[in-house]
Amino acid sequence: MRSMVAAGLVLAAAVGGLVWAGEPETPAIPPTGDITFVDEGQGGEVGEKPVNPFAAGEEGGVRKDAVPGYVELSSGAKVPGRIFTTRAKRVKIFNLEKEIYEYVPMPAVRKIETVIEWERMEKEWRFKEAGSPEKVYTGRSYPARKFAYRLTLLGGHTITGHILGQPLYLARPSRASPSRASGSSDGSNDEGKTDRFVLHDRQKGPMDTTLEDLVYIKSVTLGREAYEEAGQGNAESRRAGRTRNAAPRPCSPSRASRSTQRLSTGGSNEGRPERGRRAE
Repeated sequence: MRSMVAAGLVLAAAVGGLVWAGEPETPAIPPTGDITFVDEGQGGEVGEKPVNPFAAGEEGGVRKDAVPGYVELSSGAKVPGRIFTTRAKRVKIFNLEKEIYEYVPMPAVRKIETVIEWERMEKEWRFKEAGSPEKVYTGRSYPARKFAYRLTLLGGHTITGHILGQPLYLARPSRASPSRASGSSDGSNDEGKTDRFVLHDRQKGPMDTTLEDLVYIKSVTLGREAYEEAGQGNAESRRAGRTRNAAPRPCSPSRASRSTQRLSTGGSNEGRPERGRRAE
C-alpha cells in the first residue's frame, strides 16, 4: 500500500516538472477593432509632429475649407476675407425651437445674423461689509447684452439659437492677392493678417462705458459676391476720404483778387512800389 502511494507521488512530481519546464502559454489578445497595438520602436516615427488645427492649407497659406465673405461689426465696419473655424470643428448651435444642439459645417452657411435678446446698463454692486450679505450700489455701471443667432443655410433653411463661444477666423487678403488690386481689403494695413472673432451668447463691457462703445458682431455674410461687395465698398470709402482730404480750401476774396492781379500782370512788379521805398 505504501509503495503504491509513493509511486503515485513520484509520478505526480514528474508530470509537474514536465509542465513547468515547457514554454509559458501565450495570452490571447482581445479583439481590437479600430485599435492597433504596436511594440515600442515600431509603427509611426518617433517625434512625429501632430496636426495643427489652426494651420493653413497648401495653397497660398489659406485653409482649403475657408469660405470667402465678410464680418460686419455694429460700428459699421466690414472686414472681408476668407472665413473658417477650427479644423474639424463645426458651428455648434442650440436650436431654441427643437431644443437640441445642431452642428453645421461652415461651407453650408450663407449668413449668420445676430439677434439681441436684451441689452441694458448693469449696476455695480458690492458687499457693504466683509461677511455681510447686504450689498450697496457703487454708483458705477457697465453695458451688457445677451445674444441669439440666426443661421441661414445655402438651401434657405434657418436655425435660431444660442452659440456658446464659437471662434471664427478671418484671413485677410495679402498684397500679392488679386483681390488686393481690386480693393477688397479694408485698407487698414493688416494685409495677410488672420483675425479672430468669437460668437458669444453674452457680452460685458468695461466699467463706465456705454452700449454704443461696446462693439459686437452684427452679421457674417459668406459667398464670393459678398466678399467682393465688401471690398468695393471699402475701396470707395477710401477714395472718398482721400478726395475730401485733397480738396483745396477756399481762399478769401482779397487773396483771390491779388492772385488774379498777379496772373493778369504776368507776375511783374510794375505798378507796385519797390519794397523798402515809399511810392512817390
